[in-house]
Amino acid sequence: MLNTTNKVTDASKLIAVADTSFVIGISLCQQWDTLKALVETLIVADKVWEEVVERGEGRPGEKELRQATFVERQTVSNTSAVTMLMATLDKGEAETLVLATELGVTSVFVDDLRGRKVAQSLGLQAVGVAGFLLFAKKKGKIRAVRPLLLQLQQKGFRLSNRLINAVLEEASETL
Repeated sequence: MLNTTNKVTDASKLIAVADTSFVIGISLCQQWDTLKALVETLIVADKVWEEVVERGEGRPGEKELRQATFVERQTVSNTSAVTMLMATLDKGEAETLVLATELGVTSVFVDDLRGRKVAQSLGLQAVGVAGFLLFAKKKGKIRAVRPLLLQLQQKGFRLSNRLINAVLEEASETL
């Protein structure tokens, strides 16, 4: 479960809905096994599946998502809500948030700041890759967050310096 400060807080395994950037980010830093250890069910919307698996063949996340036994692909029913959210979000993020509300899943993995803000306005608790890695460290699943964040940056994954510094401070690590 997540709290309103964008941090994963519940000790039990999560059920969460994830957007494309989160799946790619977790794959880029090679933390798919960590995700599996902490998440009971990871749900992805059709658009996310399409972006990562169908159009992302050979790219980060494709193989992991396709082969994962704890991932469920689901179809959004309320396409009007998706269209409405697409005024500010891309289709994958919009489907992710609408699907979460339809399924009654309150935890979403969304990296885009705008997406996290919209998620919170919908009553969802959102966290991105950096917040998830912090949670994994607190749960003893990884030793350090810093090398993973730097690895993500080196591979072109967008993380603001402000976010990195905040996560490192909370993790009691230094840049």
